[in-house]
Amino acid sequence: MSLDIYKKKIEEYISKKENTSRSSDPSRGLLAPKGMIEKETGKQRDAIENVGEFVFALRQKRKEIKNQRGKK
Repeated sequence: MSLDIYKKKIEEYISKKENTSRSSDPSRGLLAPKGMIEKETGKQRDAIENVGEFVFALRQKRKEIKNQRGKK
């Protein structure tokens, strides 16, 4: 697969995530879990999901920082 296909899949995942999770709760940290972490036995997440979650968290943290700077 080319990088464009991966990028497209990651962007689709992030757009779905943004549409479903419209919370105003600021994150506690970039990689901090929002709830209890459940041990997944025998089930691994897709690499696209892992990267998508990370990129989504980066974008959310960036939005928070930009909003904080704008309020000062």
